Amino acid sequence: MSINISKAVICKGALFLLLFVSAIWVLHSSVRPSSAGPQNQNRQEEMKREMQERREKMRREMQDKIGGLPPEILALQSDEKVQMPTIDDAVKAALAAAKEAALPLIDTKFHNNGKTITVPDDHKSIQAAIDAASSGDVVLVKPGTYYELLVMKDGVKVVSGSADGGDELVPVEGAMLKLPRRTLRTIIDGSQSKTSHNGMFDFNPGLGRKAIIDGFTIQNLPAQNHHIPGHAHGLNVRGASPVITNCLIRNNGSTGIGNHVVYYDQDSPMPKRDFRWANIKHRASAVIFNNIIYGNLGLGVGCNHFSDPYILGNEVFNNSDAELGEDPTPGIGGKHGSAATIIGNIVHDNPGGGILCKDGASQGKHQIDRPTHPTIINNVVFDNGSSRPGIACNGSGSETMPVKIIGNYVYDNSELIGIGLQKGPVGIIEDNMVIGLQKGSVGIIEDNMVAGSKLPGIAVNGSTALRLNRNKVTDTKHAPGFVIVNGAVVREMIGNAADSNQGPPRFVLGRDATVGETGASNL
Repeated sequence: MSINISKAVICKGALFLLLFVSAIWVLHSSVRPSSAGPQNQNRQEEMKREMQERREKMRREMQDKIGGLPPEILALQSDEKVQMPTIDDAVKAALAAAKEAALPLIDTKFHNNGKTITVPDDHKSIQAAIDAASSGDVVLVKPGTYYELLVMKDGVKVVSGSADGGDELVPVEGAMLKLPRRTLRTIIDGSQSKTSHNGMFDFNPGLGRKAIIDGFTIQNLPAQNHHIPGHAHGLNVRGASPVITNCLIRNNGSTGIGNHVVYYDQDSPMPKRDFRWANIKHRASAVIFNNIIYGNLGLGVGCNHFSDPYILGNEVFNNSDAELGEDPTPGIGGKHGSAATIIGNIVHDNPGGGILCKDGASQGKHQIDRPTHPTIINNVVFDNGSSRPGIACNGSGSETMPVKIIGNYVYDNSELIGIGLQKGPVGIIEDNMVIGLQKGSVGIIEDNMVAGSKLPGIAVNGSTALRLNRNKVTDTKHAPGFVIVNGAVVREMIGNAADSNQGPPRFVLGRDATVGETGASNL
């Protein structure tokens, strides 16, 4: 068999070989060590950087083309390098935001003119002192361990004694936050109690923010299944709006702090109950500020049935009910129309996820008629297991009552996205790290940062993002930075950045998804 190669082909091949060798020689010459001095070395380093930038740009352009985002939308995104703050810096910012939010909510003068009742000097038990107190009075509890289950009274402040350096901030094992020394030496313990519907603290319905608990270790509520109606929590905030601050809430056999409203038909059989907004008798709008909540058999803080507490500047970690045989619950959770304001918390190492909300199962004759719609701002969320995201909402929010997720920092959330709205929520999500909308959610996702997710940093999955703007995603391993799939709709998408995703496109738009005000789609 003969091989016929024309002279033209040979000439073209020779010319190509010559050009290739010349290019290699020029490249070699431009980067090899030189004795020409610092100026030439600086130029060599600059050329290396330029080459790296060109390679990165080519890689990004190839990824973007594969991802399917319309060119006119892609042109509105950012190519910036994402710089993550350290967790310590994020915590400082979070706590500052929490303090700013808490100050106007807590009346620091109301109890100044009341009488002080001291335990055990005036009364041997804390409950006896509370019963003897009137609105405006202070129950001052000296150091010790008190084996009591307590019922609070409106207008009364129960506080641990600050003598002998009690207000000095001291470390708490396993925690990043510090608490006053008086908190650790004044303990309310439930280990000698029997399981009942009573928590370590119960709050009378209608009680308001003039009722304050300040500076106690609250521990060892007997174990129970918080999924079964009639259960207790470490602190039962039912139809009440107290202030809970400077407390260590640990190792309780149910959710650490449980919030929900009281209805007019509270004592009716479940099949006849009316769970609509108009049937609320007492709201539940507690201020939960600067507490450490860990090791509880359930959520750290739970928000149910239209409760709207302020959860500010707490550290919530290692809370789990996995031993009950169901999927573990998150550090902070909400359902059934709750609308918590969650600002500046540190939420970590909860196996069931960080901060989650959902619609909740149907109950009663008349169903919940408002969506779950928390406001989640400036929280630091990291290392919250592999079963749920760091922040996620499922079936929550609406066009008029959106979920708001703003300014959170979510790091290294193991196997899942750090933040998600799922199954129908309407939400506003701004300034976060690691985010997702899934299964019918609606949200606004702006100014977020995402780091360390093994799945997409920001996912809009079968959901609607009213705005998806100025988000930053980094280190998503082998997953895209942004994913818009399964019929998802993004109405506005501007200024988003993603880097350090190893291989997949920065942005992925599914064929049945649309993006942009004109409804641009990848068809």
